Amino acid sequence: MPEDFKPKRRLAAIVFTDIVGFTKLTAADQTKAADLLVKQRELLKPMVESMKGKWIKEMGDGLLLIFDTVTDAVECCIEIQKILKPIKHLNLRIGIHQGEILITENDVIGDDVNIAARIEPFSAEGGIAISNKVNDAIVREEIFETKYLGKPKLKGV
Repeated sequence: MPEDFKPKRRLAAIVFTDIVGFTKLTAADQTKAADLLVKQRELLKPMVESMKGKWIKEMGDGLLLIFDTVTDAVECCIEIQKILKPIKHLNLRIGIHQGEILITENDVIGDDVNIAARIEPFSAEGGIAISNKVNDAIVREEIFETKYLGKPKLKGV
């Protein structure tokens, strides 16, 4: 890390994604699985960046993205699910949370990042799970429709 780099704290909308069934696909056909990761990157990275998001990193078949606003994050994730719907094997679960992050030179960390990661598995296949903080931020936006599914127990947070 360069000596002049200083990590920065800020509020962000934090997005985690995961490809449904990727482990099984990898076991069956590693080449197809690797091609799927390339396709995911080629389709989503330009889209995320054009919709005011920042592509932080890929973690296996998962993505970590951040946005300045919850609205930007939700709008982008809805578009992601729309464009991926017809693509075989590229079915995502998405989780979104809002909170404070620490931006390091090449990553983001913090309790709220961990919460976002724990929310994603509660999403339906092809769906988006959001935290109460995200819901509170978008509830007045008429363009979004949400459904309360209860409060899950988040492991380790």
